[in-house]
Amino acid sequence: MNDIGYRIKCIRKEMKLNQSQFAKSIGISQGNLSEIEMGNSNPSAETLIAIRLNYIVNLNWLLTGLEIENGVIYEDQDEKKLVNIYRELNDHDRNEIIGILELKKKLRMNS
Repeated sequence: MNDIGYRIKCIRKEMKLNQSQFAKSIGISQGNLSEIEMGNSNPSAETLIAIRLNYIVNLNWLLTGLEIENGVIYEDQDEKKLVNIYRELNDHDRNEIIGILELKKKLRMNS
């Protein structure tokens, strides 16, 4: 389940808010939020903007589930973090990380 309703629910849960609290904060009813989270309804543009402004989320991620930064698409925050850390390493450490990842992949394929 990787749709916009699920991502909105994740934001709400991360903020430790119930549906009524979250819905009030973005200007919709609790019933409307419930329908969005279940995937029975899509949020309006106004609702998406309210979520973006109140909870500082990437609107592209909210809509698509993908992180896009400077034209680069990341599947999630872990991938983004991994790429950013990799870029900070020297050539020796980068080669070592590539070797570890290739070994990990090989071991997973053989199990």
